[in-house]
Parts: sequence; structure tokens; C-alpha cells
Amino acid sequence: MTLPNFLIIGAPKAGTTTLNFALAQHPEVYMCPVKEAGFFWAYGQNVHLQGQGFEKLLNRLVTDLDDYQKLFNGVTTQKAIGESSVRYLASPQSPELIHRFIPHAKLIVILRQPAERAFSAFAHNLRDGLESCTDFAQAIAQDRQGLRDSWLFCRYLNRGFYYQSLKRYLEYFDRSQLHISLMEDLKDDPYGLMRSLFQFLEVDDAFVPDLSHKHNVSGVIRNPLLRYLWTRSNRLRVALRPYLPPRLRHAAFEWVIQDVEKLPFPTELRAELTEYYRQDILQLQDLLQRDLSHWLK
Repeated sequence: MTLPNFLIIGAPKAGTTTLNFALAQHPEVYMCPVKEAGFFWAYGQNVHLQGQGFEKLLNRLVTDLDDYQKLFNGVTTQKAIGESSVRYLASPQSPELIHRFIPHAKLIVILRQPAERAFSAFAHNLRDGLESCTDFAQAIAQDRQGLRDSWLFCRYLNRGFYYQSLKRYLEYFDRSQLHISLMEDLKDDPYGLMRSLFQFLEVDDAFVPDLSHKHNVSGVIRNPLLRYLWTRSNRLRVALRPYLPPRLRHAAFEWVIQDVEKLPFPTELRAELTEYYRQDILQLQDLLQRDLSHWLK
């Protein structure tokens, strides 16, 4: 029975895709070919796929143990076997499920200023035609009013409470099993962060991955025709996904988003959301023993 011995559990829009691809380059690391398989939040749950953009999970979500194990059939001599699903961090049931199946797992967490993370997720969903609101303030208002509570996508606020999420994990896992970094670490010293991760996973830390490419960039596709076709083809892409090799899918996706324009984050709304998360940020700062005052400015 092959199961992962480490997981990238989040946070979304904080650099997890970059970490996934960088780790996959290491000869001693095997990364699950399906990113966001979601087994450890969906197993044993009566999952209803509903809300804006739920189609994105079709043909990707794995809820059966045998099917999940098959994702790791390609493992040969790799020491570190990993899977990446960013929903695990905020999921209330994931810590217990992970501990039940792989209690000695190592967990990788990378965090981003929560207001900026929420806006980036909005821009990401807008890019892919999943978000029905073109105004972030309106989307946040709907989220706050509970109008999106049953949605699997296009919810932005609950995933920014990192302290609450990490506290749940620390009820099941020793702190030494968690590697927690910030998106700033990835930006300021990407190779230093990767060395730290390789050491955490106990693989050769002298390996230097290629970090020259930016993955999964959020924003609006500049080309109007390409933007129109991409945002309106989600269901077709979901239908074709099982028949296309992962490398081809990824290459096509990266080609589509190679030229995107960043959306401006309204200053007042950023300040409002930062206040919304202030208490959680202060608690997180104490938990990590790391200065997060720049997140509050």
C-alpha cells in the first residue's frame, strides 16, 4: 500500500503550485500527478459539488482509498512521496483524516497576507471564468452574507484564518512535522526556501531546481479573443481533461496565461480586509514566533 509521506496543504494562491513543481524536479521526490486530488478533505464526506465553478473538481476529486493509492503507482525509489491539495489547510476534517491514514506525515504550509490572498483568488477565478462578479467588493459582500456557504469555489474569506487552521493541525501533529513559510520567503530567497524544504523532507539539499518560471499567475488575459474563449470553455476543458496527458494540459494552460494583466487591489478594501483578519494575524505571529507587522500595514 503506497500513500504519501508528505503533503502540501496550503494556503491557496501563496505559491503552492511553484513548490509543487520545484519539488517534483528532485530525483528523490515523487509528486502525485493530480494536484488537488483532495482525498483528505473529501474522504468519508457526502460531497455535493455545487456553486459557481464546481465543474473544476470533476475528474480530479478522489474520494476512494483504492483510487487514491493508484495515484502513487509510479513511485519507484523515491524517498519523499508527496501530494498537494490546498483545501487541506482550512478544512476542519483534514487534520484528523491525515492523522488517521498517515500519522507521521510531514506537512508543508506556505502563507500569504490574507487580504492579498483573497484578492488573488478572486482574480484567479475571474481569469478562469468561474467568478460571476466582476467586482471584488460585491463578491466579498456575498461571502460575508453567507450566500456562498455551500459553494466549493469562489469563497474567499474563510481560508485566510491561518491561526485557526494551524491550531487544528497542532492538535494532531507535532510542531516538528510542519514546515511553515511565507510567500515572502519564496520571493526573497527561493533557493534558500527549497534547500530548507529538501532538508525537511530528508532528501539531498544540494539539488538546485529550476525556479525561473512563474506558475499559475492570476490576472486578466490580455488578448480579448483568447480571454473570451478561455473563460467560456470551462465545461469543455473539464470534459476533455481525462483524455489529455498532464504535461499537455499544463503546457496548454501555461501558454494561455503567459500574458496576463494584474488587477489593481483597491487600497480601502485591502485595509478593510486586513482589519478583518487582524486578530488572527496577531495570534499567528505568536504561534510562529515571527514578525508579521508588515501584514498589518
